[in-house]
Amino acid sequence: MKKILLAILTSWLVGIGTAKAQIMVGSINVDSLDIQYIELIGFNRSTWEASVWIDFGRNYNASKSSEFLKPVKDHEGVRFASVVEALNYIYKKGWELVNVYVPSPDAPRHYVLQRRSQAVK
Repeated sequence: MKKILLAILTSWLVGIGTAKAQIMVGSINVDSLDIQYIELIGFNRSTWEASVWIDFGRNYNASKSSEFLKPVKDHEGVRFASVVEALNYIYKKGWELVNVYVPSPDAPRHYVLQRRSQAVK
């Protein structure tokens, strides 16, 4: 009986260690898509709040897209305090920064990110 309980506990702990939260944009799980690059578009709205969007190549339209919010408590969304907080959040989910550009002086910055440590399909 002890061996069975130990095996169950071990597999549960391993599952927790390898579990990874998903990046959800609206109802779409970006991590489940067969893509290698995404673009995070963001600007700091004030000293305590940022607006951040993710373009993952599916007919992105800034005027119609939803902001990317970090999920808390059953998919409730919370804004990021800054764009850097959003970048750190995305990095923890398996993406790394490749390039940053600003299309025009008054436009938000665009951060190109690539999926980390995953074989190309």
